[in-house]
Amino acid sequence: NQQESAEENQENQQESAETNEENQQESAEINEENQQESAETNEENLKVIDEEIAEESGTNTCQPEISKISEEQVGDNNNQAYQHLLATKYPKPRSYVQVLEPIGEDSYGVIYNGWHRKEQKEVAVTIMKDEEKQKEVLNELKVLETISGHGNIIGYNGAYFQPASVKMPEYEGLWISMERYSGTSVKQLFNSNISHSLKEGWIAYTCKEVLKGLCHLDKHKVIHHDLRPNNIMITSDAEVKISDVSYATIGESSNSTAGALPYMAPEVLANTNYKVIEYTSKADVWSLGISALEMAEGYYPFSRFPSHARIKRIMHGPAPVLLWDSWSDNFHDFIKKCLQKNPDWRPSAEQLLSHPFVRNIWNERGVKSNIKWHLQREMKH
Repeated sequence: NQQESAEENQENQQESAETNEENQQESAEINEENQQESAETNEENLKVIDEEIAEESGTNTCQPEISKISEEQVGDNNNQAYQHLLATKYPKPRSYVQVLEPIGEDSYGVIYNGWHRKEQKEVAVTIMKDEEKQKEVLNELKVLETISGHGNIIGYNGAYFQPASVKMPEYEGLWISMERYSGTSVKQLFNSNISHSLKEGWIAYTCKEVLKGLCHLDKHKVIHHDLRPNNIMITSDAEVKISDVSYATIGESSNSTAGALPYMAPEVLANTNYKVIEYTSKADVWSLGISALEMAEGYYPFSRFPSHARIKRIMHGPAPVLLWDSWSDNFHDFIKKCLQKNPDWRPSAEQLLSHPFVRNIWNERGVKSNIKWHLQREMKH
């Protein structure tokens, strides 16, 4: 019995040892599996975190879609802010201007015949809907607000903003109220003649009135930058008005190269050669001199030259002069004064008003009457 009991105990101990060994092996395998699963879970979590970080930093592949939505939202916000700015700056037109029938259209919008309630007169109203066009014209409106009220500057009667309207969508936008007149440009005036030339008295009268307008611009520290026959208007009552101040700048000096090349002064053209040279309103005096030459002889100087050669001649060649023999000494000298290549030697608009060419116009009243009669006759035809 003792021997059997000893053998049985030995077998039990051996079985217990084997069981413990199996349990330890299973426990080790389980621990290994748990560690592997934990590692995989951590790796997946880290991957998710990395993706979230990448998305926030803009490097995730789905980011462009998020960016696009954001840009649209920003665009809407900017548009709303811009509309609010216009509504704050410019009053609604209802109390000021009434639009009637459309009379034309230009690059800015539809032009209407209008009635200015406050000033009790007819006006031309342009309604601008395009936001980019509206932004382009804001500087021009600032200039017009500064210089309005002079007889030799095109009349400006205010700007207004009509918010979006379901009932009348054609009237929403920026309204610009300008003087309405019948007449023509100086360019059209001399082109309508067979000789493409104006009489000397007509040129002297036009230059005198333009100089008055330039003096007004000088007073308000405005440089026109684009004075030329197309932008000098003559009404049916023979009133001369400077128009189109879209390139004008406010300040005693400028380095702008805006405007039409044939009428640019040498100091303006110098800025096209990667230089920055400040110049004054005397650049407009040069433009008037070129315009007077064109009124007299039908073309601007160096008109047959290509642009680069024309710039070279204006900057480095002799100053242009009148070529016909029929012009007076006073006219020749007036052109010479306007086209002094050195702006320090060129007189101002105010100084030129004392020049005999514009101060001593023979029968100035008769000249004005002749221009008026000519324009009214042309309008009838």
